[in-house]
Order: sequence, then structure tokens, then C-alpha cells
Amino acid sequence: MEILVTYLFVINLVSLIIVFLDYKLIIPRVPSIVLHALELSGGIISMLPALFLLRYRITKESYYLVSIWSLTVWFFIGYINFQILG
Repeated sequence: MEILVTYLFVINLVSLIIVFLDYKLIIPRVPSIVLHALELSGGIISMLPALFLLRYRITKESYYLVSIWSLTVWFFIGYINFQILG
């Protein structure tokens, strides 16, 4: 269980840093597919609120549909994990 929490913490931190650097134009524009890959790997927990707070990429409805789907997948994974462990 500690490994999953550590993994989620690290991937969320990396995802948040990439979103912030992309927002401030410090790094070249990150394609949406890369951001979706980060979301699916577990970074959705910090990325979705950050995108809303920064008001970044909010005009793309398709982006948020994929993000909500990713969030649903991670809630399902969390539910299954807690059912198995406990």
C-alpha cells in the first residue's frame, strides 16, 4: 500500500510541475496526448484541479471528457484496492 501512495505522490508532483511549466511557457507546448498519459498514469488527482484553477485549456470540452474518464478509472482502482486490502 505504501508503494502505491508513494507512486501517486510522485506522479502527481511531476504532473503538476509539467502543467505549471507549460502554463508559464517555460517549456515548449505540451501536447494534450502527453497530458492525458500523465492523467492515466495517476496524475489526474492534482492536474484536474490545477487546470481549473489556472483556467488553462478550459475551452476544450473533449479534453475534460477524457480527464473525467481518467478520474473515474482511478476512483475505481482506489475502490478495488480498498476492497481487497480491507
